[in-house]
Amino acid sequence: MKRVAHYTALLLVLATAAVPLFAQVELHGHVYPLARISFEQKYLSLPHRVVSIEGHRSGKNVRLFFNTTLEYRLMENSAAVELQEAYAEWSTRLGDYRLGQHVLSWGAADGNNPTDNVNAYDFYYLFMGGGDRKQSNLMASANLYFGNLNLEAAVTPVFQPNRLPLDEPDFPIFEAGDLPFDPNTVPEVRPARKLENTEYGARLRLPLSIMDLSVSYFRGFDRMYTPAISVQLGLPPTISVDSLVYYPTQVLGGDLVTFLGDWAIRAEGAYFLTEDDDGDDPLIRNPYIQYVLQLDRADDNSNVVVQYLGTYITQLDGDDALDPATGELIAEDENEWDRIPPKMGMPFAAIAQNALMATASYDFADGRYSLQGQSLYEFDHNGYMLGGKLTIALEDAFDLELGVVHMDGDKDSRLSTIGDVFSHFYLAMKYSF
Repeated sequence: MKRVAHYTALLLVLATAAVPLFAQVELHGHVYPLARISFEQKYLSLPHRVVSIEGHRSGKNVRLFFNTTLEYRLMENSAAVELQEAYAEWSTRLGDYRLGQHVLSWGAADGNNPTDNVNAYDFYYLFMGGGDRKQSNLMASANLYFGNLNLEAAVTPVFQPNRLPLDEPDFPIFEAGDLPFDPNTVPEVRPARKLENTEYGARLRLPLSIMDLSVSYFRGFDRMYTPAISVQLGLPPTISVDSLVYYPTQVLGGDLVTFLGDWAIRAEGAYFLTEDDDGDDPLIRNPYIQYVLQLDRADDNSNVVVQYLGTYITQLDGDDALDPATGELIAEDENEWDRIPPKMGMPFAAIAQNALMATASYDFADGRYSLQGQSLYEFDHNGYMLGGKLTIALEDAFDLELGVVHMDGDKDSRLSTIGDVFSHFYLAMKYSF
């Protein structure tokens, strides 16, 4: 709640300073109660943003914007208010400037972007789209135009890690109980708030006659921690976890968009280089490449997106590693490839590193009904996810949603582990205002 209070104070200061510039406030948002029932006929107790409110005040060249949500757990009857965004935007002939708590989106692909690392992710909302699964951060950003060139830049003085669902029995993406330490008691060492720890990045986009190209660079810190361990020799060796560390990381990225008839072709990739202390920490995947190849097509009533998500490790560290959970010796290739999640880049890579994903939607009866489907197949462990949703527009502002999500796979697949408890039906009502 300290973070909420801090950002609320920031919003109030910005709003008070700008009162003379604005004439009116525009508000909109939605109320979105949701119930999820597992295939085992059990309510899933997970956080859900049941209320979202956005507001902005616009002057001649300045705009203030905020977005706040009420997050609620159905079975625990607990709630928390979060200020998602609160920033001031200044528009000029050269471009736009933002200062405050906000979200940036980089990359050409839909939803799975290796180059999109300015903001951390909230893994509780992994299966949502767009900025809904991101965590905003305090930053200064600019979106500038120089003829055909477009330059986006961001500077972030305060580090923000991913929000991870640790020890969530209804959503076991990361099972902290399997680790030989308690992440709630082991010291978490976040980057100190010093000038040298400022995160920064830039993206340069160039539209050409047959395609749009962009290149990007980001220097920041891993969004997931790495256990810093001590090993005491013996038979068997013993392991102790001293702290949870976030290492500096550099990301070089690029993307392109072109068209073939009615189909858009998108490609995006990023090279990740983690700056661990000695360069050969066996608990860090370093370096590696993530990439996405996408085909998509849209018309007035339908939309189809097909993606291939890929991961490639360019260099293995020189040592075998002790598994922190079991103390067993793991060969270097098996350790880095299968047991260490990538700590930046595409959030889906934490559960499916090489996968084919397809989504489709179709609206009919003049838009009153909408069918949506999603599928994912993970090649490494034959994991899969299938999902579908029917949306019915009851009135202009009311939508009823009925959906299902199912996951399974081989025993080593994270999708199988998650799906054992998370596969579910859901019912939601959405009122927009």
